[in-house]
Amino acid sequence: MFAANVRSRVLVLAVSSIAAVSASAHHSSQAEFGPFASPTIDVEAQIVAINWGNPHISMDLTITGGTLPVGEHWRLVSHPVRIMEEYGFQRGDFAVGDSLKLKTWLHVRKQPLLWPRAIQVNDGPMRSNLRFTDMIDIASGVFDSLNIVAPLNLNGSPPARAGEETAKKLAEMGLLDANGLMIWPPPTPSRR
Repeated sequence: MFAANVRSRVLVLAVSSIAAVSASAHHSSQAEFGPFASPTIDVEAQIVAINWGNPHISMDLTITGGTLPVGEHWRLVSHPVRIMEEYGFQRGDFAVGDSLKLKTWLHVRKQPLLWPRAIQVNDGPMRSNLRFTDMIDIASGVFDSLNIVAPLNLNGSPPARAGEETAKKLAEMGLLDANGLMIWPPPTPSRR
């Protein structure tokens, strides 16, 4: 009887531990949408619902143009609230009925999910939603041609997640400080 009680308690503790870990688990956007340097597609959509909460914000969309068929229903998923705010996005920036233009990745397993590289709301600027991709594009010399506004948290960010080659190139370009953190906007050349 005592051994059965101990086994029951151990089983309950094990199941509780697994449930606690699962509840706080966080998934990798790269595992679901591909590496940071993967190509994006252009999508136009209208917001039909907004969930501004954790673990990730999401918006239900009806496609209005771009690469995906018009009229389809997709879900945009992105960072947790705190990280979206670090990127410069606020809940008040989005409303049901707003038009979005997105540079976005498709879900690798063909689910109707989008992870935005950059977001334009109505006629506003196209704003970055992923600083590590910005670093890759800056190091590759294509960032300026994308007409994307860098996020608020690009300056002072560590480039390691953008990849070793990107970090090396950014250092060669003089865009990393003494601590190896991103300098953005770039320093302007001094005039003599």
